[in-house]
Amino acid sequence: MKASVKVYAYIAIGILLAATSILFFLWSISFMQRSYVATSLLSALIGFSTLSASLYLFRLSAYVYGVEKGVSGEEGS
Repeated sequence: MKASVKVYAYIAIGILLAATSILFFLWSISFMQRSYVATSLLSALIGFSTLSASLYLFRLSAYVYGVEKGVSGEEGS
């Protein structure tokens, strides 16, 4: 698989996970308004987990892009 395809795949999955996390955060607020505290906290936990996963994928796509371009971390400083 070409590295540029990997970068775009990681970014696409990261965007999907970020959208999913926003959805879970909105559900968490909705559940809290209806006094479903445990369900609200579980939805918030799932939202934070998917947000963390999406940020990790964005970071991974940046690493893959940097490796593809031949840029190391020490040369950028």
